[in-house]
Amino acid sequence: MIAIIKNILLQAFLIFVSATPAFCGNCASNKDSTHSAKIKKAQPINVGDYLQIFYPLDNNAEYSVTVCADLPDNKNPKCVYKKGEPGHVFLILSKQNTLSALVITKSFGFYPRVPVSALVKQVKSRILDNSSREYDASIEKKLTKEEFALLLEKCNELSKKKYNLKKYNCYDYVLEIFNSLPGIEKLPVTKVKFPFIFGRGGSPCGLYRDLKKLITTGSSWTPYIKFGLSKSPARNALQNMMASF
Repeated sequence: MIAIIKNILLQAFLIFVSATPAFCGNCASNKDSTHSAKIKKAQPINVGDYLQIFYPLDNNAEYSVTVCADLPDNKNPKCVYKKGEPGHVFLILSKQNTLSALVITKSFGFYPRVPVSALVKQVKSRILDNSSREYDASIEKKLTKEEFALLLEKCNELSKKKYNLKKYNCYDYVLEIFNSLPGIEKLPVTKVKFPFIFGRGGSPCGLYRDLKKLITTGSSWTPYIKFGLSKSPARNALQNMMASF
């Protein structure tokens, strides 16, 4: 009986979405939906293999992690859903060799394997490459070799979790990884209200709002927070060369 009710609610939600241009009301800008089309065709990534490019870790390198928030509507941070775009929260990991100046980056995020089902239940997750993805706000932290190693392990460990729109989505994956770093001021975890029947959940809108608050309250993170439209690094020459074999 419960399954039937959930199915009815899901169908009602899909009808509502198809008839509604944006959940937030008057979202003025048009969000580019080309990324969503690419995501539908993308193949899941084996995180262990994907991050292997960073090894071996050594002392002749500088490491960093960047948390990125891509809003559904670039001009309206309060809009949680825009023309098929819920936005996205993802990571950029970077290693720069201080001797050769070679830079290796990986941009990736947490997704459901079956997007529609993830609205009402937990589903299997997948990690997808987010190279060249735009974002509206970010926070960066420089890492030691040891911190970077811990982060790589956490990225792999949490990639095995199931995805659910409210309970554990791309926002939760990224915040749990970042906040696992020892001895840091933890980023706040804030759930925002999703329209219609789905209550509250993690959203790039919530992250955007919290980063604004951190600046106004004089947080130690303030110098490392950026706003404005940016794009994650494209796959660099080394990565392209390795992918061609």
